[in-house]
Amino acid sequence: MHVSIIWKATVCLMIGAVLWAPGEAAAEKKIIMRYSHSSAAMVEEPHHVAALDFKKYVEAKSGGKVEVQIYPASQLGGEERAFQDVQQGVIQIASLASNNAAVFAPSLYVLDLPYLFRTNQEGWDILDKYWDALNAKCIEESGNRIIGWLDLGYRHICNSKHPVRTIGDLKGLKIRVPNNPVMINTFRAWGCEPTPLAWDETFNALQQKVVDGQENSYVVFASNKFEEVQKYMTELRYKLQIIVMVVNDAWLKRQPADVREAILEGGRLATRHNREMIMAMEARLKPAMKKAGVEILDRPEDESVWEEKAMALWPDLYPKIGQLDLLDRMMADMRRQRP
Repeated sequence: MHVSIIWKATVCLMIGAVLWAPGEAAAEKKIIMRYSHSSAAMVEEPHHVAALDFKKYVEAKSGGKVEVQIYPASQLGGEERAFQDVQQGVIQIASLASNNAAVFAPSLYVLDLPYLFRTNQEGWDILDKYWDALNAKCIEESGNRIIGWLDLGYRHICNSKHPVRTIGDLKGLKIRVPNNPVMINTFRAWGCEPTPLAWDETFNALQQKVVDGQENSYVVFASNKFEEVQKYMTELRYKLQIIVMVVNDAWLKRQPADVREAILEGGRLATRHNREMIMAMEARLKPAMKKAGVEILDRPEDESVWEEKAMALWPDLYPKIGQLDLLDRMMADMRRQRP
């Protein structure tokens, strides 16, 4: 009788192992990718849509091996924190402004140079051609790999006081800028008062007239409802707003080959969709913003003066960028020379 009880218990345990082990093994093999970005979880927010594109593709392509968990609106911390968390394995992927990534991978400061790219397409062509070269530097400097280049459009200058047609119209205006030395020095060279402010303080500062204006793309302007506090925009087009999608290179190399392939393909897919979305959104948003009461001016009448003053600051950034061979090759492809 005693032996029979033991035998039955053993059989139950064996059956339990058969029933539960596969599920447990599958759960153990599930790869969780925590994805952090700073934009709102809106259906027309390109930054967030790119994250959704990545999630959908990678989860399907990996056959369910990967689960991508998206944390928008800086839920896990700001952009610089997100880059560090990817480095340290706290999260697996983040997308952030290239200038914030450059704090840890200084070669990316090359993308901060004002008037580097003349058009969106020129910027995309150069980024695609030098993707591997830029990645090699980024991995060497930070350990993080760029798997996607997102674009939020050109940054334009906006304010609530008067139209900006020439560089002289900037005099006396307080313009909010990121806490970025290149952008601060650029606006100072243009003769206005650059005021570094955290992004989450910007709308209130504009509303309370602490600052007169800010500079951002159509997409960012519209998604933040800046038409409520800004009346004038000038299409300055001095800087393409580039966002990098990054994963830790060592972590990526540890993943199964099919998962690595899905992640890299997911980044390229998100990049391609993002570019299509940006062009469509800008074409639609410009007339919508005019209808909302924003006076939109074309490029400044003295654009060459703006460009000359801004590009005169390039050499100040060369020590941060480090080796300039890559910049020289990029400039040669654009049939230009660096100052």
